[in-house]
Amino acid sequence: METLAASLRTYSADLALYAGFLVNTLSGALPPDMVEVRRKTGVLRRGDGPVLVVTVRVGDRRFTLRRKAVGAAVGAQIAHESRGIVLSTSDVKIDAWSRELAAALTSYAAHHAEAAELLRRITLPDLP
Repeated sequence: METLAASLRTYSADLALYAGFLVNTLSGALPPDMVEVRRKTGVLRRGDGPVLVVTVRVGDRRFTLRRKAVGAAVGAQIAHESRGIVLSTSDVKIDAWSRELAAALTSYAAHHAEAAELLRRITLPDLP
């Protein structure tokens, strides 16, 4: 789990890079409703603008990285939901966010073979 958390922290410093990591890696093994990326939109942009928010949903928890504008500091939040209603939201540091997400994904992978394979690829990329 610590290896996974370290891998997540590696990407989380740059939200655009992290969004690419989540979209390309996590969404390949997780159901599509678990990963959401919101981008800056405008009249001239067609859905490929800079990433402002990345959210990963695992069970009743929602892990979000958010920035108000391009170049702004990134904030991390963990929310607890019940039937789509947010019961609590905590602002946390990136390290804590990464550890919590890693723990949630590890638990999820224990019951889903595709997610288990994804975690193996993230934490041990050099193995076949």
